[in-house]
Amino acid sequence: MEAGPMLDKRPPGSKVFNDSIHGHIWLHPLLVRIINTLQFNRLRNLKQLGGTYFVYPGASHNRFEHSIGVAHLAGRLVRALRKQQPELGISPRDELCVQIAGLCHDLGHGPFSHMFDDMFIKKLRPELEWKVMVF
Repeated sequence: MEAGPMLDKRPPGSKVFNDSIHGHIWLHPLLVRIINTLQFNRLRNLKQLGGTYFVYPGASHNRFEHSIGVAHLAGRLVRALRKQQPELGISPRDELCVQIAGLCHDLGHGPFSHMFDDMFIKKLRPELEWKVMVF
């Protein structure tokens, strides 16, 4: 685990997650509260790689674990920026806000990843010129 201002003081309610990619990561109590909501826990049932799972059964990643990893990496990024560019005035509150954004970035996803977006949105709103961007 990386040491940083947010990690040095572990408030009550903080939690350590054992992530398959990043190892043991510590999350702030507010992030834990978000994770414990029904809205966030529905991500456990959404495949990160959509229909790829049907061809490659080992590609079983879900948006729940992906989002926790994104929150962790977002925190690492902000801590690095704070250390390397102190003139930015990044506060612990800013760090937490960026982590919340990383944690919540997939909450609106439907099943089967962006495959769902392409089919569902076109039927729901045919007047839109909807295009799925694949990066």
